[in-house]
Amino acid sequence: MKPFTTVVGIDLARRAAHQAVVMPAEGPGRGAPGRAWPVTHDLPGLDALCARIRQQTGRDSLEGVLVNMEPTSGAWPVVAAYLGLQGAEVCLTRTDLTSQWRKVHSRYRKTDRIDARTLANVPLSFPEHVWPVRSVSEPIRVLRELSAQRQRFVEEIIRWKNRFVALVEPVWTGLLAVLLESQRFSEVGRAFFRRFANPCEVERYGRARFAAWYAKHAHGLTDPSLLETLWKAAQSAAALWRALEEREALPWSPATLELLIEQDLRLIEVYEQELRGIEARIATARQEVPECDLLEQMPGVGKVVSVTLASLLLPADRFANTRQCGAYTGLTSRKKSSAGRETQGLRITKTGNRRLKRDLALAADTAMYQDPQLAEFAIRLRIHGKHYNEVRVAVGRKIALRARALLQRAAREPDAAFEWRDLQGNLVKPHQAKALAHELWERYRLEHDKGPSAPTSSRPSKDASQQADAQPGHQYADTPGHPATTTPTPTSATPVDNLSPVRTKPVKKPPAHHPKNKLIST
Repeated sequence: MKPFTTVVGIDLARRAAHQAVVMPAEGPGRGAPGRAWPVTHDLPGLDALCARIRQQTGRDSLEGVLVNMEPTSGAWPVVAAYLGLQGAEVCLTRTDLTSQWRKVHSRYRKTDRIDARTLANVPLSFPEHVWPVRSVSEPIRVLRELSAQRQRFVEEIIRWKNRFVALVEPVWTGLLAVLLESQRFSEVGRAFFRRFANPCEVERYGRARFAAWYAKHAHGLTDPSLLETLWKAAQSAAALWRALEEREALPWSPATLELLIEQDLRLIEVYEQELRGIEARIATARQEVPECDLLEQMPGVGKVVSVTLASLLLPADRFANTRQCGAYTGLTSRKKSSAGRETQGLRITKTGNRRLKRDLALAADTAMYQDPQLAEFAIRLRIHGKHYNEVRVAVGRKIALRARALLQRAAREPDAAFEWRDLQGNLVKPHQAKALAHELWERYRLEHDKGPSAPTSSRPSKDASQQADAQPGHQYADTPGHPATTTPTPTSATPVDNLSPVRTKPVKKPPAHHPKNKLIST
């Protein structure tokens, strides 16, 4: 932050008027807040705010004034942009931290004026929890907004697909158990559920007529064995349907079921169409941000992750050091120390951007099986007994730090490129690095005598967690990595060849008076 002599705390409101407080940051009146006053949302209200700040500071501009506020919904960008143009430095503070500090100032009351005074005190008492608002260029801002909108569409598609599965599951339980995700929502799959909400309709068609219907809608693009799967599942479901219908015990209305199936599938198709439109816009917008192509050279980083990293980590000088960058991702451990001793093994902070954490974890699934240095790091953590999810979090943080370093180097060197290196730091070609990483994982598997080996291909195959993200017509889905549930837990602490040695703690024997050392007579 820049040096400042005056602090302004603004408690933003979405509908009511904002509340502002001016507080001197130096001199005899340091830390003594003035009286709060309301600020309207329009241009005259912002002009009146600036005029009152200049009146209380006795200056003609807002230079040396620090304005602190919370990122309240969509109310803060306009206020921050306007005050920034007047020369003030605008900073933000997390809402959960402000809530805790407000309780210190006033335990039994909560008003907008108290919130404004609390925000004005934060830069003086806790400057480490205040971060300045950084303006980004137009291409980066556009890419950031489009990338966030794309993620919303993907989440809505996943949500409505899950809703659809829950809707048809009582009728088609046996069929859903054998169908893959891609088969459920393929063209023939959607046509099947639309036409045959009632499984008895399939039997009324007959085998020959149903085979003709299937050939008409499949267009030769699906597995021929799917026809037999649909026919057998329909016979089983029809028998249950008739048994319940004869006893008047159907737990659903056939007409309502057909209506809801049609509506759910139509909503999924609408979101998929909008998703394809957003991806087309992203493909156009990323041409103005060449850093996306640079980041895509990194292992595990595809078209989706590269856009996320570029839009959230740029400009290159956004973070002063790697610690700030790691803290921004939210993939760092919590800190707890007392009497000079620091507690290890705490949970991660989870305070970062949710989309950034997700994409870094997906990138780690692939990168740890392609990059030798990341593979060595991941294997070392596995040998220490770390869970696969802990490993992918640690690898994801390293990917973010690598991306920051690459962006900084690109700012100095226009022809910068990602460099593949072996365990000794020597430059190698991509295929050599991937072969070395594969060899490291093979040695780890053989050393521990169980569990799957590293994928044989340079890009691992997709698992169920990513199929929902790879929608039809969707060219931006990154490749996932090794399934977390199949990675073995090490049974010994023997280090792998050419890896960093592992320090094992000696087993402490119980003292002589311990109950385990006493004989129990019978």
